[in-house]
Amino acid sequence: MRARGERKEAGSWVKFRLLMWKNFVQQLRHPVQTAAELLLPVLTMSLVLVLRSQIDPEVLETRTYPPIPAHTLNYSVTVLGGMNLTRMSMAFSPENAVLRDVVSSATTKLLLKNMRDQVLPIIEALPIEIPPGLVNSSQVYEIVKLFVDENVVTGYNSSAAMRGIYAEEEATRRVIAGIEFDDSLREITELPLDLSYALRFPERPRLNSFFMTGGRTWRTDNVFPMFEVPGPRFPYSWEGGNDPGYVNEMFIALQHMISSELVSKVAGVNLDFDVHIQRYPHPAYIMDLAKEALQFLFPSFIMISFSYTAINIIRSVTVEKEMQLKETMKIMGLPTWLHWMAWFFKQFIYLLIASVLILVILKVNWFTTEEGFSDYAVFTNTPWTVLFFFLTLYLTCTIFFCFMISGFFSKASTAALFGGVIWFLTYIPAFLLAMDVNMSTSLQAVTCLMLNSAMSYGFQLLLARESTGGMQWGDFMTSPATDSSRFVFGHVVIMMALNCVLYMLIALYLEQVLPGPYGTPKPWYFFVQRQFWCSSKTTHDIGTDNSDTSSLTKESDPTDLPIGVKIQNLKKVYGSNVAVNNLSLNIYDDQITVLLGHNGAGKSTTISMLTGNVDITSGSVTVAGYDIEKQTSSARSHIGLCPQHNVLFNELTVKEHLQFFSRLKGFSGKELDEEIETLIEKLELQEKRDYQSAGLSGGQKRRLGVGVALCGAAKVVLLDEPTSGMDPASRRALWDLLQREKKGRSMILTTHFMDEADILGDRVAIMADGRLQCVGSPYFLKRHYGVGYTLVVVKKEDFRLDTCTELINRYIPGTVVKEDRGTEVTYSMTNEYSHVFESMLRDLEAKADEINFKNYGLLATTLEDVFMSVGTDVVATSDVDDNTTVSSSADTLAFEYDSLEKLDGTGYGDEKGIRLICQHVVAIWMKLFLVLTRSWLILLLQVLVSLVQIIATLGVMQYVISMTEHIQRRELSLAEGFAGTETLVSFKGLSPTSTGSLAKAAYESIFVTANNPTMEITVVDNTPIDEYYLERTDDVSAMAVLRHSLLIGATFDDHSATAWFSNFGYHDVAMSLAAVHAALLRAVNPAANLTVYNHPLEANYVNQNDMQTMVAFLSMQLASGIGSSLSIVSAVFIMFYIKERVSRAKLLQKAAGIQPLVMWLSAAVFDWIWFCVIAVGIVIACAAFARRVYYGHGVKRYRAEYLYCVFQCSTSLYSVKYA
Repeated sequence: MRARGERKEAGSWVKFRLLMWKNFVQQLRHPVQTAAELLLPVLTMSLVLVLRSQIDPEVLETRTYPPIPAHTLNYSVTVLGGMNLTRMSMAFSPENAVLRDVVSSATTKLLLKNMRDQVLPIIEALPIEIPPGLVNSSQVYEIVKLFVDENVVTGYNSSAAMRGIYAEEEATRRVIAGIEFDDSLREITELPLDLSYALRFPERPRLNSFFMTGGRTWRTDNVFPMFEVPGPRFPYSWEGGNDPGYVNEMFIALQHMISSELVSKVAGVNLDFDVHIQRYPHPAYIMDLAKEALQFLFPSFIMISFSYTAINIIRSVTVEKEMQLKETMKIMGLPTWLHWMAWFFKQFIYLLIASVLILVILKVNWFTTEEGFSDYAVFTNTPWTVLFFFLTLYLTCTIFFCFMISGFFSKASTAALFGGVIWFLTYIPAFLLAMDVNMSTSLQAVTCLMLNSAMSYGFQLLLARESTGGMQWGDFMTSPATDSSRFVFGHVVIMMALNCVLYMLIALYLEQVLPGPYGTPKPWYFFVQRQFWCSSKTTHDIGTDNSDTSSLTKESDPTDLPIGVKIQNLKKVYGSNVAVNNLSLNIYDDQITVLLGHNGAGKSTTISMLTGNVDITSGSVTVAGYDIEKQTSSARSHIGLCPQHNVLFNELTVKEHLQFFSRLKGFSGKELDEEIETLIEKLELQEKRDYQSAGLSGGQKRRLGVGVALCGAAKVVLLDEPTSGMDPASRRALWDLLQREKKGRSMILTTHFMDEADILGDRVAIMADGRLQCVGSPYFLKRHYGVGYTLVVVKKEDFRLDTCTELINRYIPGTVVKEDRGTEVTYSMTNEYSHVFESMLRDLEAKADEINFKNYGLLATTLEDVFMSVGTDVVATSDVDDNTTVSSSADTLAFEYDSLEKLDGTGYGDEKGIRLICQHVVAIWMKLFLVLTRSWLILLLQVLVSLVQIIATLGVMQYVISMTEHIQRRELSLAEGFAGTETLVSFKGLSPTSTGSLAKAAYESIFVTANNPTMEITVVDNTPIDEYYLERTDDVSAMAVLRHSLLIGATFDDHSATAWFSNFGYHDVAMSLAAVHAALLRAVNPAANLTVYNHPLEANYVNQNDMQTMVAFLSMQLASGIGSSLSIVSAVFIMFYIKERVSRAKLLQKAAGIQPLVMWLSAAVFDWIWFCVIAVGIVIACAAFARRVYYGHGVKRYRAEYLYCVFQCSTSLYSVKYA
């Protein structure tokens, strides 16, 4: 066997492998847990496969759309049906005769053209023959004009004055829109050449607010939907659909008429030029409704898949902190960074296995349609590598997230409970996205700090790109828009990578400031202190030391023994409190040094400084020749520690414990086997060598703990009450072991038992008030502090004290009564009269009847007497971190016998019947109240977690419902918010001087003179524009790009134009029409310019009908939030009763006479009252957010409170039934 202290320290790689071995052994010892962690993701993803299998992809043919007159209101019938047709009007600003003429003429022509379109087909369908030319569209126009009221236009002096036109809900049914010109045009007499106006419709489109009860807006802050669908948006709508619904809302018709009227006024003639709008065709595509559903469901499946694993990670990491395992390994030479690294890689490997299984499920082409459609999977187009990268990134972030959460807690059960709640709470921000609420990139980035919300965004973006060829590596930062509201997959990846760093930094920070009950916390600002950044030793200025060492009683140090631990002028200051004051002490090899002291004496602080757990204020400590501050790692490699409590891995066997810590000390191979076998034999644990430590008895665990401290040839062994919990025989055996093993070691031992200190201690050091009071062998201390002997006489009823004292003084002059208490009287006698003790005792026995005593005892001075004598003149103050309980003498346990005699039992136990039951009920309530108020974490879980979850849900609801966002103004052109566009233009047999020819040339010039490199124009010759578009977009990959660039186009002939739009963007149709009108204006005057804006106006909806659907959806979220919150509250109630049963406190209460019915009914009533208090808080929170949206009047709130109370009654009785 290797000599102690002569060994090579284990390297970092050896320690890392050792930790990985330990972690995997612990994992495999829980086969059910391991299987659940691997199979839960597989089973959850299997549900995704089931959902995927229910809906097959469908190949849809090429879809084409007919042209629509720009002025038509045929698609606005539904909106018109909700308006007050008899009082419809138009508003404009500023009030001006020229502008009034434009708006009035445009409004009149809009109505006339649509009425003409309705009347002319009726005339043509009459069953009479009308001569050709007798009735034409112009004649019908003039006839219908007679019935149109031209006074439907209201002017306002300024744009600010017009903003209140929708202040009343009824106004949204009367005023079609406001036309806002620049206020500088108030005094004009003719139109300027640089024209612009904004159409101001109500902020929420009428089709949604009147009939569909949705919450959509005009989307002026976006140009594209965040999540795209395969194929065209609203594939069956010729006009482009109702999101935002430019055609349905009459926006296009009004835009066309206003712009056309402006062109006519600038031209000076009534321009007869027809304009149509037409959607680009869409090539054949695959409609996959399953992916649209999975886009919102899949993230929740992923979150559930790893919820169990996340909770187990949090629990496992916290267990090592709770059981002091982490601190013990740290003291015995394990660096903190290796601890975290081993935990990370162990969890990463397990999660990697799960991620590979998930990847197989998601990427293998499991399905084939009945129509013979090619094989498809959940993620058919996204590459394996991209999916694996994102899933791995999420799982990595999950591990760091669990590390961070574990840092807040010191108990594994509490950490697991709170960790599970927090895990699901991080998904709440994703509801905002699910509800289609427009959020800026910065706000979405902030929500990505929540792990599962970031994951949700990422997978939704991945699934959204499935329909357009999948997310490729080069597409992470690709966005078709440049406005600030665009959030792309690359942003999610960046935020999750940032989360990994942030979570780990928080975990490391918490490890320093919240190290648990066995660590030493640093101040919260430790990272700004000099010693954190400087490697050199720094000490506080503690001034001149004035400690008095003259009172130190010290035996001469041995000169023939090497020093194992050298302590010089050691001092530790906590604020104004001096915990250890100028301590100097040598611990020698081949000796056991016992360290004794009262509470607050500084023992624990001293031990902590010896192990390097606490920074030294001043002085130095050398362990096995290494400075504990400058050579911490080397010093710790020679330390063996047996803490006060059993610090063992429940899953490891006796042999594995010794193997682990011996390898940690550098042992390996045959030498390791010999060390283990020898220790097992010495510890007398041969029969338990393959037993897990959880199955050992308390004494066996203590022996194993001592073995852990001794293994690996530890040169310095620290034993904190090593024999506590042992039976006398086992204690004696352990004493023998320590006596044998002290050879070549320096042992420091603390104990409660003074006989143990007397027997084992080669030297005993006693501390008081942070100072060393005495040090020396037990014999030296007893001789120095001893009072000699103590004579104890046991009295009879008529004991004669004077006679007894007189007899003793004959032999030992000056002897007085030291203590006369109860049935005993005590005398102190010095050593110098020991030669007369025999004669005195014989005389005392002879006069036993005369003195009237039963018997006597003569006691020599004990180490306990020395201990108490040392502490007599020292006031023991509380050490801020010293929690060790110090032995006390029999005096501290004594009480006045006279007082005991007065307790004759009268007046106690007389209550019976109802009074006794009431007393039991009060006692139970008092017990529950004390437990509730002192268990602040449980109180926090019940009150704050439930309220936070509900308030968070209510906050989201309130945000959505009462959101009065800043309504942006959107310029209807490609110059704002687009990354890159290409505009198509074609023509049909144009004559050089026709309006169409001039307009076509002007249309091209708009994009050429725009001086914008992102706006390109392509002239299509000899090919219809729709056929050219289909040729360009026939390939799926090409379509994925061109759907964001080929947005608008135009076809011109001599007397008409068609404005093409793709409808992939929100504003394509209005932008295309605006471009055609701008071209027409330039055709009549090349110096003119026209810009159109969409700038919705705030509108008041008193009855909130427009939000009912969203409220219903959010109410389901609220119900789910309240349900999960109440389940947590109810589950917490039973935790205490389970603890009562496990600790057998319930048995004690039954033994005290409490009937089970009284016990449980009292508990149920108490819990019900407490639940009602929580329920009141929930009701108040709901009422505070929205008094009338959710609960309405007070009566309904009382109904809600009643439901909560009934709910708790049912859960309380259920708990009683199964408790």
